[in-house]
Amino acid sequence: MEQVTGELLEQEAPPSTPGLDWSQLPADLLIRIFGTLEIPDIFSSGVVCRSWHASYLEARRLGICSNNPGPCLVFSSSDRDPSVATLHSLTTGKNYYVTMPDPPFRTRYIVGSSDGWLITADERSNLLLVNPATQAQIPMPPPETIANVRIRCNGEGVPHGYDLFRMDMSSRDFDTETEPDDLSWEEGRFYFYMRVVLSADPSSGNCTVMVLHLLRNLLSFARVGDTHWTFINVNELCWNYHDVLYNDDDRLFYAIRGNGDVHAINTNGPSPILRVVLDAKNSLVDCAKYIVLSESGDLLQVWRYHHYLNNNKERRTSELVLYKVDLVEHKLVELKDFEGHALFIGFNSSFFLREEDFPMLTPNSVYCTDDTVTYICYARFGFREFYSVTEETEKRKRMKMICRPILG
Repeated sequence: MEQVTGELLEQEAPPSTPGLDWSQLPADLLIRIFGTLEIPDIFSSGVVCRSWHASYLEARRLGICSNNPGPCLVFSSSDRDPSVATLHSLTTGKNYYVTMPDPPFRTRYIVGSSDGWLITADERSNLLLVNPATQAQIPMPPPETIANVRIRCNGEGVPHGYDLFRMDMSSRDFDTETEPDDLSWEEGRFYFYMRVVLSADPSSGNCTVMVLHLLRNLLSFARVGDTHWTFINVNELCWNYHDVLYNDDDRLFYAIRGNGDVHAINTNGPSPILRVVLDAKNSLVDCAKYIVLSESGDLLQVWRYHHYLNNNKERRTSELVLYKVDLVEHKLVELKDFEGHALFIGFNSSFFLREEDFPMLTPNSVYCTDDTVTYICYARFGFREFYSVTEETEKRKRMKMICRPILG
C-alpha cells in the first residue's frame, strides 16, 4: 500500500481476506458507500489503497458524504507533528489524525469552519481556506487590501507589520486624526478575522467570503479568486457588527449590530446593496449578540450577558435570551424554546443540531464557548469558558438560562 497524503495516522489498512481483492470494487459503488459514512470513516477509507483513495477524493470533490455527519473538534495535539490536525469525533469519542498541507497546522490561527473546510490564518495573517479531506487549500486576498489596513515599514523602508486605521463612518474614510494601531505580522490575524462566513463550498467556483474585522467591527467581502477585499460602507450605519450569517435560500448575508439592528447584504452584483430588515430603535449595547438561522428558516437573535471575576480577568456567561426576528411586524419575539434542538454559539458561526440525531446533546440547550478576542488571543493559557446552558424549569416571561460548565 502506498503512502497517501492526508493519511490518518491512527488508522491502518484492514487485514486482507483470502480470495478477495477489495481494491477492485467498482468506483461508482465505492463512492455510493462513502456517501453513507461519517466524515472520519471516509478519511479512514481513503487510505486503504490507491483505488480507494481515488474514489474517496472524488466523493469529497462531489460533496458526497453522510447527510448527518457527527460534529468534530479540531485541534493540534502536542504529541503529534506540527503539521498534523487532530479530529475528535463527538459521536464516537475517537481521535483521528490528518496531515495538513503547509504552513504547519500548529502555526495557524483557526477562525472557523464551513462546508467541510477550515478557515485559517497563517503567521503573516493571510487567510487560507483548507479542506482536511482533499488537502485542497485556497488563499484569499492579502490583508493589506482590507480598506483600513496598510503594510507598515521601519525607518529603512523594510516592511515589518501592519498599520490598522480607524474608519470615520461619516466620511467613510480613514480617521486621519488618530494614530493607527501598530500590529506585528502575526498579530494582524487577531484583528482582521473576528468572524469569517462562507457562502458556499470554496471549491464550487462561486463562493463569497465575508469577514467581520476591527477596528469598529466592520464588514468586508471577497470572492474566491479576487485580488482584494471590498469594504461594505453603504452608509454610516455599517459598523459595530457582532455577527453575520449567509442564507442559501435568498443568497443574502445577514448581519446583526450591537444594538440589535439586522442588515441584509446582497453581494451578488457589482456593488454591495444593504437593506435594513430590523431597526431596533435602540442605541444601547449591553451584551454580545449572535444571529442564527433556525431549521424552519427563521432569523433568530441570541443575546449573551456576562459578568466578570478575578478583577475583570475572567469573563463568564450569566444569562442568554433568545428572540425570533419577526420580519413582518419588524420586531423581536422572545422564544420559550427551540423545538428540541441544541444551539452552538461561540468563536465560529452559530448553528443548530437535532437532539434526535445526536442523543448525547440536551434538547433546548445552548452550548457556548469563549469568543472574546482579548482572552483567546492574549491570555492563551487562561480560563476558557465552555458551557452547556439549559432552560430553567420555573415559569418565566424571559427565557433565562442556567450556565453549567462542561469542562471543569
